[in-house]
Amino acid sequence: MAETQAMTMEQAMGFYVNNLVTKDYLDARFEAFEAKFDKRSGEQDAKFEKRFNKSESDMRVLKWGQAILIGAVLLPQLAKLVLYSV
Repeated sequence: MAETQAMTMEQAMGFYVNNLVTKDYLDARFEAFEAKFDKRSGEQDAKFEKRFNKSESDMRVLKWGQAILIGAVLLPQLAKLVLYSV
């Protein structure tokens, strides 16, 4: 009877021991995950930086275009105002 119980316990413990997660295993998994995450976030940062630089360049062109347009409309009006006030 005792031998049967001992064998049953050994089999049960053997089954559960094989399914245990150790600290070393978790550390290895987390390190792999962190490496993958760092690589992916670096790629995303580069992608966003590229898009931001393109948008910034487009905004610079738009600002200059707007300044030229304002100058073309406002300068003649200012010239008329100054000439009529003299």
